[in-house]
Amino acid sequence: MQDPSLRLSLVTEPGCLPDYPDTAGMESVTLVENVQNLDEVRHATLDLMNRYTFDAVVGPAESSIPTAGYLRSYLGMPGIPFDVAHAFCNKNAMKARLRRAGLAVARCTLVPSAESVGPFLRKHGLPAVIKPAWGDGAANVHVVRDESDITGISRPDGPLLSNDEAPFLIEDFVEFEDEYHCDGLVRDGEVRFVSVSKYTRPPLRGKGSVFGSHTLPADGDEARELAELHGEVVRAMGLSDSVTHLEAFRTRDGLVVGEIACRPGGGGIPQTLRRAYGFDVWEHFLATELNRPLEWTPDAAEGIFAFLMFPVRPGVVRRVPDPDVFADFPEVEKVDIKIGPGARISGMLYSTSMAGMAHCRVDSVDRIPGLVSALEKRFVVEYEDDEPEPRSQPRPEPTP
Repeated sequence: MQDPSLRLSLVTEPGCLPDYPDTAGMESVTLVENVQNLDEVRHATLDLMNRYTFDAVVGPAESSIPTAGYLRSYLGMPGIPFDVAHAFCNKNAMKARLRRAGLAVARCTLVPSAESVGPFLRKHGLPAVIKPAWGDGAANVHVVRDESDITGISRPDGPLLSNDEAPFLIEDFVEFEDEYHCDGLVRDGEVRFVSVSKYTRPPLRGKGSVFGSHTLPADGDEARELAELHGEVVRAMGLSDSVTHLEAFRTRDGLVVGEIACRPGGGGIPQTLRRAYGFDVWEHFLATELNRPLEWTPDAAEGIFAFLMFPVRPGVVRRVPDPDVFADFPEVEKVDIKIGPGARISGMLYSTSMAGMAHCRVDSVDRIPGLVSALEKRFVVEYEDDEPEPRSQPRPEPTP
């Protein structure tokens, strides 16, 4: 929010400091070892209160939302309290709330320690999905189908334990047909706005492939059913004021709730909401965090709006397409190129890790699959370790 009257004090980790380029204009910057360490952040905040009086606490990222809720509850400040903030970010606590409210969620088992991963997977039963109890962006989420998978996922140097610490959450592997996301605005416990979208591919399956989502017509049966579910989930979670990002699956037995967050969705979701409805989800998120809710009315534009993210893989980038790569596609309204030649891709990859993003508009949902296929073939990233294409041999001259 561009409000000159706001005075900010930042508490963050050293590795996150580059995400805040305007620290020179802040009242203070305090570095902590772990923003999820409630006691460490509490002591840092109490020290700051010797010099400043605070009116609001903002947790702008998934990792800081519970800590912000803890500070509000500890200091008696307005906003999302700790129990609600914690339930939105701890997937085990979230599923427990939803299950108690009678909503369909996958059966799950909490894994308390690294040593328990193998035994708890065997006890839970396969196939299953295991992931950190805290996390976002489909990072470090693994499907376990057999005993060999259990052996690999239980290794201290394996993909799960080398990237995260316990606790972990095991869930039944849900066979589903489609995956959706709902993005909403909640004021005084009531849903004031919700947009329903369908993923082109489920996020877990989308890593390594072109992946995104598109809006659904608000007056369609599909969107109405998802909007109703969104309202039920919001009430079950006890949310009073914030924005939401809900993920849900359609199975043979009906809709199943995946997860819900009290923050803006990632990838191209914020841009799509702005283009389709004039909804600035980050502006509304900050406004509710600051206890300054904005008056706003949706202004729905014509068409189906979509975003598509083009993936990256580990390696050194040799070439990326130019921004005009889709100049001959009238459906593509904007292209964002996120990397350039020489970029080194490494570390944990998320569902939103991308080389570029296309923002599209079509007149019908039926046109989305063909558009995705065409753009996927066109947008090609080359890496230094790519095998060179065989050079074609010249044709022999015909014998006269």
